[in-house]
Amino acid sequence: MGLSDIFSKLNDKKDDSNLATSIGELFDSSNNNPIRKMMEDVWYRNLLFYLGEQWIEYLPSTRSFRRRIMPDYIPTPVDNQIIEFVRSVKSLLLGQKLITKVAPNTNEKEDTKAAELAELLLEYLDSYNDGEFLDELEKCAICVPLYGVGFMRTFPKMFDDRWMFDKEGNIIPTGEIGVENIIPFQVYVDALGDRLEKKRWIGIQSLKSKEWVEDTFKVKVSSQNANSVDYISRISKLVRQTSTWKGRGYDASNYTIDDDSLVLFREIEMKPTIKYPNGRYIISCDDKILKKYDRMPIPMSEGKWFYSLTDFHYDYMPGNFWSEAGVSNLISPQITINEIDQALAINRKGVARPKMFTPGKIGIKKADDVGALGIGMQVIEYDPLLSGGQKPEIDQGTPLPQQVLEERAIQRTSIQDIGGDPKNILRGQSPGAKASGIMVDTLRETAERGKAPDMERFVRSRTRVQKKRLLLAQEIFTEERMLKICGKGNKWKIVRFKASDLRNNTDVRMELDSGLSTTNSGKMSMLIDFAQRGLLGDVPNNPELRDELFRRAGLSGFTTQESIDSRRAETENAKMS
Repeated sequence: MGLSDIFSKLNDKKDDSNLATSIGELFDSSNNNPIRKMMEDVWYRNLLFYLGEQWIEYLPSTRSFRRRIMPDYIPTPVDNQIIEFVRSVKSLLLGQKLITKVAPNTNEKEDTKAAELAELLLEYLDSYNDGEFLDELEKCAICVPLYGVGFMRTFPKMFDDRWMFDKEGNIIPTGEIGVENIIPFQVYVDALGDRLEKKRWIGIQSLKSKEWVEDTFKVKVSSQNANSVDYISRISKLVRQTSTWKGRGYDASNYTIDDDSLVLFREIEMKPTIKYPNGRYIISCDDKILKKYDRMPIPMSEGKWFYSLTDFHYDYMPGNFWSEAGVSNLISPQITINEIDQALAINRKGVARPKMFTPGKIGIKKADDVGALGIGMQVIEYDPLLSGGQKPEIDQGTPLPQQVLEERAIQRTSIQDIGGDPKNILRGQSPGAKASGIMVDTLRETAERGKAPDMERFVRSRTRVQKKRLLLAQEIFTEERMLKICGKGNKWKIVRFKASDLRNNTDVRMELDSGLSTTNSGKMSMLIDFAQRGLLGDVPNNPELRDELFRRAGLSGFTTQESIDSRRAETENAKMS
């Protein structure tokens, strides 16, 4: 049965008896898709190279990786340029300063205030729970160059670990808005369409604790072969086989997870159809339907629907949903560097090692306090009588030619050029000893301009996440909440609000905060110059402008006379109220 036939059964309102079986068939059929299999092989390979397990080989017959069979004396040196490339891309995507703007629905004062409140809410959600959203965003930024695509999921997060919907299919009006990174191994999508919005359905397959599923959904489930889809176990097994501790893999059997405590947890979201105008959301486990709702987790807005997943892409491949990973282009020069390092290590331990020709028996002993510095060393001791008056001869050996080292440098330069970071400018390294600060700034700006499409694409996907958060906030935050935001002058701003105060303002736009200078010292120098020329106004007599300059200079905690007086007045007003 094809995917289209299985999907048609899921949309059949008359027959829900085999719904769980159809969902299982849908996931299994998607997993056996040739494109999906090819992408998984690429993901595993890139992840292993990212971890530094470079000496691996691929077996087409079994579609698996294993350690290259080598003698124990052959080393496996790793100069991991791939992890440095991922760090560079991550810093580029997350290092940009963004300004979040929410457009009001009308020009009325109430709508304008509601849009400002929505901006404050998004700022609060970014820092909520010790910046949990920023941590998940960083994971997604790592997945983008590593796998070619990353996913962020937006969902209602209940306080007491309940599920997000009640018995009638309505979102429980409590809790917070959760955003988490979902790795591509867990995501299954429809074969049709090269964009997420064109997919008829998406699925998420994950491992959950059996105890949690039974307590949350009040149903008895049995354990399954969860290890077959546990990518962590598979990666652990591959690393265990390929890691070289003196040329052998290490035993990680004590770190395996008990499969009896894990179950396959499958969620599927279906876009709106004629039969289901609000879409559909179904949860299954152990061939049982845990929950099914005739709506999608993200509420519809003005006739528009949204999946809870948001996709982040590195390089689009026309006609294919799965994007090309940046790491894939770096593996060939990385392997060459590894082979050269291996040859150097073998040469150093073999032919190039100094040779000693001795006419008789020699010995080695440790000599302390040798020379004026008192440094201990190993010395050769021999008996001239037994050797016939001849001393040992030492040959320096045959090193590898200089061409080998030059080839290694060429391969490192190739990795930098392919990665779009020539001379490692984006990592903060100087291109040369005589390079000026302006030259470094210009080169960095040129390198960033080449990455501008990637940065803007990441910002567009992040904007979609923010829009979904506002949509959920208007459905969840029905009771009065308090926002605590650090405002100007490093002072806390506390705002009370409810979902109705947002007035359905969900048009979000995130912009890059651009400037003439990309370095902090350059920006500060320009601000000081503008202040001296009077372009910023009367800074000495304007406390707000002065506090803003202190904040940008990193002196936000600097106390002035005006700030002391204002705080004293605020304290007196608080006592009176």
